[in-house]
Amino acid sequence: MSTDTQHSRDNAQMNAVVIQASGLPAQSLAYRPEPVPRPGPGEVLVEVHAAAVNPLDLANAAGFLGTPLPMIPGGDFAGIVVSDGDRTGQEVWGCGPSLGMAIGVERPGTHARFVALPETWLSRKPERLTMIEAAAVGRSYLTAWQTVINVMEVMPGETILITGGSGMVGQAAAAIARWRGAEPIIADVRKPDGVDHFIDTSSSDLREAVLELTDGRGADLALDTRGGALFEPTLRSLRFEGRMAGIFNAEPRVEFDLSEVYNRQLHVTGLASVFLDGADAARIFDQLRVLFDRGLLVPPAVAAWPLEKSAEAYETVRAGSAGIKQVLLPIP
Repeated sequence: MSTDTQHSRDNAQMNAVVIQASGLPAQSLAYRPEPVPRPGPGEVLVEVHAAAVNPLDLANAAGFLGTPLPMIPGGDFAGIVVSDGDRTGQEVWGCGPSLGMAIGVERPGTHARFVALPETWLSRKPERLTMIEAAAVGRSYLTAWQTVINVMEVMPGETILITGGSGMVGQAAAAIARWRGAEPIIADVRKPDGVDHFIDTSSSDLREAVLELTDGRGADLALDTRGGALFEPTLRSLRFEGRMAGIFNAEPRVEFDLSEVYNRQLHVTGLASVFLDGADAARIFDQLRVLFDRGLLVPPAVAAWPLEKSAEAYETVRAGSAGIKQVLLPIP
C-alpha cells in the first residue's frame, strides 16, 4: 500500500450519529462527520448498511448507562466486511452487546457508516433476509434466545408466560418458543397479531388468567420484560418448580412474598444483555441464521430511517413503536 493511500485511509471521514450530551434524542444526538474507525489486531471494518434502534440506545443517550461522551451509539448491525482479509465482501449481521458504551473495552457503535469489530463477533447474514430485515433481528432476538433457550431451557410442550409480550423482545421470545414446541401466553395491554393466548394486563388478574389457561397448573416458565407491578403476579403465576427470567424492571425495588419462591421451589434469575460476550452472541446469531433461512422464524415489521433522521427514529422508539422495529440506514 502506498504512503498516499494509507494517509487517505487514516484521514477518511464518515457520517455518524453521536451522543454529545445526555438527554432526550433531539438534544442529545448529533449527526456529523467522524473519523472512520481503524481496525486493530484481530478486527475487521464493516460497512453498516442497516442498524436498529433499541430501548437500550435510548437509555444510553439519556445518560443512564454512564457512557463517556461523545460516543457513537448502536449495537445491532447488518453490513459488509470491507477490510482486507479472508472475510472481505462477506455479508454479516449481529449485535455487539456492549457497543457504543464503555463496558470492558470502549467501542464506538453501529449508528455510523462504518464500525470496527473483532472478527470473532461476526456471523454470516441469512441469505433470505435483506439488510434492513437482518438489522431488525438484533438485540431483541439475542436477548430472547439467551433467556428462553440458554437460561431457562424451554422444552417442547411447556407453557411460557411473557409479560410485555407485544414488545420486540416479547415477540421474539414467543416466536422462538413456538419453534421449540412450547406454548406462549402473551400478557400486555396490546394484543399482537397471530396470538392465541392473550391476557390484557390492564383489565385482568394475571395469576387467575394464567391458571385458567393452564387448567389450574400455572405456567412452566415466565419471561418478564416489564417488571414493576407485574413482577409479583408473574412470580405467582408459575407452577411448582417453575422458572422465571427478567430482563428489565421499571422500578428499582419491588415487593413480593419470598415464600412464593421458597415454598414452590421457583428458579428466578435475570439477564443483563450488555455483559454478553460478543463471540457468544455471534454463535447465537449463527443458530438464528439457519432458522431464518429455513423460514422457521421471520423478521419483525420494520420502519426505515436515513441516518440524518436518527433523532426522529429514537423518539419513535421512546414514544412506543407498537411492535415495529426502527432501523437506521447509514448508506445514502
